[in-house]
Amino acid sequence: MSFATHIKASRDLLTDRNFGLLLLGQLVSQLGENLNKVALLWFVYLFTKSAGAMIVVGVLQTLPPMLFFWANGVLLDRYPKRRTMIVVDAVRGLLVLLIPALYLHHALTLPVLYLLVFLVATASGIFGPALYSVIPLMVAEPRRVSANALMQTTGQVGTLVGPLLGGILSAFYNPVFVMVINGGTFLVSALFLLAIVIREIPDPEIPPVPGLSGVLYEVREGIGFVFSRNPLFLGLFVIMTLYGVISGPVTLLLPVLSKTLLHAGAGGFGMLLSAYGVGMLLSSIFLTVRPPVNLFRWIAGGFLAGGVTMLVMAGSSLMAIDLFLMLLFGMTVSVVNPLAHTLMQNHAPSRMLSRVLTTMSLGFLGGAILGMVGLPGLVERTGIRVVLALLGGVLVLSWGAVNLIEAGCREDSPCGSALSRLSAFFGRIPAPVRPSGPEISVKGEKL
Repeated sequence: MSFATHIKASRDLLTDRNFGLLLLGQLVSQLGENLNKVALLWFVYLFTKSAGAMIVVGVLQTLPPMLFFWANGVLLDRYPKRRTMIVVDAVRGLLVLLIPALYLHHALTLPVLYLLVFLVATASGIFGPALYSVIPLMVAEPRRVSANALMQTTGQVGTLVGPLLGGILSAFYNPVFVMVINGGTFLVSALFLLAIVIREIPDPEIPPVPGLSGVLYEVREGIGFVFSRNPLFLGLFVIMTLYGVISGPVTLLLPVLSKTLLHAGAGGFGMLLSAYGVGMLLSSIFLTVRPPVNLFRWIAGGFLAGGVTMLVMAGSSLMAIDLFLMLLFGMTVSVVNPLAHTLMQNHAPSRMLSRVLTTMSLGFLGGAILGMVGLPGLVERTGIRVVLALLGGVLVLSWGAVNLIEAGCREDSPCGSALSRLSAFFGRIPAPVRPSGPEISVKGEKL
């Protein structure tokens, strides 16, 4: 396809009524969610005057998706996804609005606040997989890379604008007012979802088994599908875990980089973080207008380019160079998420897509927590340069791992011997040639 054709396809996707409404609703929701992160922490600090309470809130916002991933997947695979998303957004909005309402009536206590934060995070843990599960219902397979990249763009815009807006509003207005705005954004998102028309047809051949035994059976089925039935999905789980390990601690390392190597302080940290965010945004825009054909190779290339960028940054001490490198790093590693989700959407059975997505999110969150817990302590013992070089090395190894995963998924790739595996690690196993068309076989499916 020519570049002009890709541009037209992207424009058609944006003007599609259902997808456009979903995108706008998600943009509002992401702005609210990221605004909420700043406003809620500031509200908690003003309410408790305790840094420990802020840490507890951070933990409560992270735990629910990991604790309830198994139930979230079954819920979304059993019930209409659009209706579930509407309910989730409405619940999130009402729960967030309940915080300032209770505070104004002097009825808000710390345990109640913790409970509300936990419930909001639980609802958010349902919404993410639901969003990526509903995309295949409204977007045809050839345009799913662009659709997923656009969804990632809304998250990146929310990440760039939401905290800034939350900080400004919290500084100039009462945090209670900001919390009201937060709750309102979720309700607006629910209104956008109400206007969407999606035809969801349940699988008549495999009706859900009632009762707890049926739920547990579907949980085992979803997890077993990822880890045993198909090397493609086990490979994608590894990819999402590696992506979490890398992307999770990056923002925690930037303040240390700015202070110890660049001597730029908080201002330098802000510029590095902005460069990283702009790079991610540019990558998503590129994937929207120019979706790649071989998704695995692009994922592997993103890891490799990100690794080289991080290794160069480990030896740099100039702000201008590091800003450019952070821009490149954001551009390279952010290709992983939309491309991996496209592979999941294209190859997972529709009746268990949500269970696959929630299991994958467990890998990502587990990797992110591992990176955020382990790397800051390693910085104190070895220094920021060593940790940046270590991250670069992990990314380069991830490039080889993705190449091995792709080779292992191909029916005609001989990866039995040590030499063939070494060749596969460096991406030397050629793609199979099929006279019937450009698609390639992956254990009976296509990449």
